[in-house]
Amino acid sequence: MIKTSISLGAIALFISGCVSSRPVPTPVAQTGAAKQILRDGGQLVLPDGTRVTPDPTGGFRLPNGDYVRRDRGGALLLPTGARCMATPGGYACP
Repeated sequence: MIKTSISLGAIALFISGCVSSRPVPTPVAQTGAAKQILRDGGQLVLPDGTRVTPDPTGGFRLPNGDYVRRDRGGALLLPTGARCMATPGGYACP
């Protein structure tokens, strides 16, 4: 009788450990619109509102000192490695 109780208790404990709780859904990151670098005359307006003046090569220095260069295809290459594609009004960045 004691062996049966211990066996049933062990089985119940084992089964309760195997039963999983309801899975918690993980939040899905929302992809927003691309950030825009806009042309305003001879200057570019960055997404945070900062204005920069491109040099003769089309590149420019960011306020933090990093340099953004323009590639042969006309896109901007950010220091992070992201590529901003040219648009009619400026550049679209990921």
